[in-house]
Amino acid sequence: MGSTRIKGVALKLSLGTPATDYWADVSKLSITNEAADGDVTTFEDAAGAGSRKWLMNITAIQSTDAASLWSYIWENSGETVAFVYAPHGNTTPTASQPHFTGTVKIGAKPDIGGEAGSSTTYTFETQWELTTEPTKVITGS
Repeated sequence: MGSTRIKGVALKLSLGTPATDYWADVSKLSITNEAADGDVTTFEDAAGAGSRKWLMNITAIQSTDAASLWSYIWENSGETVAFVYAPHGNTTPTASQPHFTGTVKIGAKPDIGGEAGSSTTYTFETQWELTTEPTKVITGS
């Protein structure tokens, strides 16, 4: 039997303290990592996997509603905030449906506007840098 697959039908993305869940505004989210830029590689870096930079990549709807993700980013650009990402959309983490937590620096103010059309929904993309490697949480609330 194969591994359980993550489906793109549920998500939890909580930001800030107190935490607010912005899942309803997000259409795409991934946490990725890449080699970190640096002017010096230490012996520890060379002996390990090297220095990595962790990123949160988000695509979301544009909404100027006061409670929207777009407005949260606009008001908190440059701030460092706590996050909880649950790719399964579950409230409580488990070994098979973990949460990923940490802190992230909110990027630049989001774009506003888009292409004409009565059924066109404007979206924006943003990329934020995590302050450290995310923590995989398998128990708790």
